Amino acid sequence: MNSILKDRLYLLISIAVLIMLWKFLSLIIDSEIILPSPEKTLIELISIIKQKTFLRAVFNTIFRSLTGFFISLILAVIIGILSGIFKPVHYIFKPIVGIIKSTPSIAIILLSLIWLGSEYTPILVGFLIIFPILYSNIIEGIRNVDEDLIEMANIYKVKKWRIIKEIYFPSILSYLMAGAVTCLGLNLKVVIAAEVLSQSVVSIGEGLQFEKYNLNTAGVFSWVIIAVIISAIFDYSLLKLQNRIEKWK
Repeated sequence: MNSILKDRLYLLISIAVLIMLWKFLSLIIDSEIILPSPEKTLIELISIIKQKTFLRAVFNTIFRSLTGFFISLILAVIIGILSGIFKPVHYIFKPIVGIIKSTPSIAIILLSLIWLGSEYTPILVGFLIIFPILYSNIIEGIRNVDEDLIEMANIYKVKKWRIIKEIYFPSILSYLMAGAVTCLGLNLKVVIAAEVLSQSVVSIGEGLQFEKYNLNTAGVFSWVIIAVIISAIFDYSLLKLQNRIEKWK
């Protein structure tokens, strides 16, 4: 049995054990409001999937998550490279990034609601949460560039844009992908949390809020399972991309 099949087998065993433990605890607690059974959750999951607005809710949440992620990614690459190469740019953005990292998430959500309203709040919140992580990874990647290569390029008067493209960018790619794998799933969680608080219409966050108001814990679990599946798809896609990039390098 090869390593891929072994990993999949271990994953299935882990899921099976988790479901059995869940069933065992639900029998002991014996309260659907506190901890619904796996069967009840599955029934609710099917019911939610059959809803007319289900696909739109999932699409809206994924769209907000990916929009915030790609805005963060593009700006982090541009500003991170400039900050890593030019010291004045680094010192300009250092306090800004520090403030963003230190500001509580709930404060960011509340301020976003005041500035943008419920529709765009999750995008801004996701951006502000993951931008510092991506930015820091890129700075770290630049710090690990071989100084001898830079010095040699300067001696031979290689153009700055070529140094960035052919020396800096390949160096930061591994750090960028590692940060992206972490941030894509994190961003989805942050966006859903912002949707719950901002009551974004037709979204996973709204679905969670609706089930919570109706004390339907099985419904809450169902939306959580949907979010976990989406996050797993994100992670799997990025890991595949990361493997291809590593082979290309």
